Amino acid sequence: MTDDNQKLVIELNELMNRPGGKQAARFILNALGGAIPFAGGFISGAVSIWGEKEQQVFNEKITAWASNTNENLAQIWSHLASQLREPTKAHMTLLLGEVIRIELPDKPPESGEWKISLILHGQTVEELKMFESKGWIRLQSNGNMTNMGAGNKIGNSIEDQKRPWGMGNGFVLIISNEFYE
Repeated sequence: MTDDNQKLVIELNELMNRPGGKQAARFILNALGGAIPFAGGFISGAVSIWGEKEQQVFNEKITAWASNTNENLAQIWSHLASQLREPTKAHMTLLLGEVIRIELPDKPPESGEWKISLILHGQTVEELKMFESKGWIRLQSNGNMTNMGAGNKIGNSIEDQKRPWGMGNGFVLIISNEFYE
């Protein structure tokens, strides 16, 4: 396997180990399978294995896939970077993983929407707005405000883990069904 292919495997594995990373990587791999036709078979095999949480087999599938894509690796890198920069589901799951340090559920609850009480830094709120415009989330202010980083709590709100400093505002983050479609 070439150095570039090895780098791709390492980067995908590092992505998986980040909060929200397993979900983000599934979104990225599914998007790659649709965007890069020659990769489809390898991608679908890797995604199905990954769903079973078999890390070693996943690594072997990704390695085999990367080994067969030498001439198209630049296209794969470009698509991967785009998935982590643009308002994609992969980008959103990574951001929420950084903020709340948990993976999002794989499907919506039967009641229709996930609701999470949060205390968010202003910069995090700005980052989330691109996903709100896609209709995947809604942020509803609950009027709470507190200093962050000192272990202050307001009810069961989760404090922003990405930026746990300064003043934080309280929100209810609602993950809509559109995210799961």
